Amino acid sequence: MGRLSPVGLLALRSPARAGAVRLALGLGLGVGMGAGCDSSADAPAKSRVQAVMVEAAPGGSADVPKATAGASGSITPVAEPVARPAAPRAPLCEGQLEAKGQAFKPKRAPTQLSVDADSTLPADPLKSGRKRWTWVNFWAAWCVPCKEELPLLLGWQTALAAEVEFAFVSMDDDERQLREFLGRQPPAGLRQTHWLPDGAVRQAWLEALRLDAEPELPLQLLIDPEGKLRCQISGAVEPGDLQALQRIVKRQD
Repeated sequence: MGRLSPVGLLALRSPARAGAVRLALGLGLGVGMGAGCDSSADAPAKSRVQAVMVEAAPGGSADVPKATAGASGSITPVAEPVARPAAPRAPLCEGQLEAKGQAFKPKRAPTQLSVDADSTLPADPLKSGRKRWTWVNFWAAWCVPCKEELPLLLGWQTALAAEVEFAFVSMDDDERQLREFLGRQPPAGLRQTHWLPDGAVRQAWLEALRLDAEPELPLQLLIDPEGKLRCQISGAVEPGDLQALQRIVKRQD
């Protein structure tokens, strides 16, 4: 005869107590088995760092914070390096005005385009501004930064009307696209422009500036009252550049 379990011995001595013990063991076993089938309901919530460590894919987003495991097994977040703010841009025309400047005289005048019948442009924008400074803006209807800065430049044109002549010179290849853009502008917008179509006239201007056939746009020129190129700016201007331009034209006119 084999050895009886503790419950079996209890059944010989007290059948009623043995039944109660069997019922309690059955309930305990049932609860334990139920918890094992669905442990997520009672499992403690993962911390944000744990969730990132478990759920982030190996090649996931670079925005996911990194974490390392300590000696005790705990997870310690590692701080990402803080991005440094961009260095402030140099003042407008800095380092260029000290030079005497070079004469800017392209051999050919640009074409004039206007969507307003009663509005005309001077044949040569470089001659119309004599006795004043001339700001030349090279732009194109396909150039997003060019179009974004146009309202700013038109505001400068109004503010500096007594000191500066503004000339807008398009570098578009497609005349239809250019005319459509001008036609969509409001009455106070840019509805007329000089135009350098692809060909000999554009080449003459670019050669005078010693630029490649396809310069980066927008491009700005500042020409003094004597017709000399004093400053060349690559890229779009910023609102704060107006004060620098005012100091230049009022100090040296």
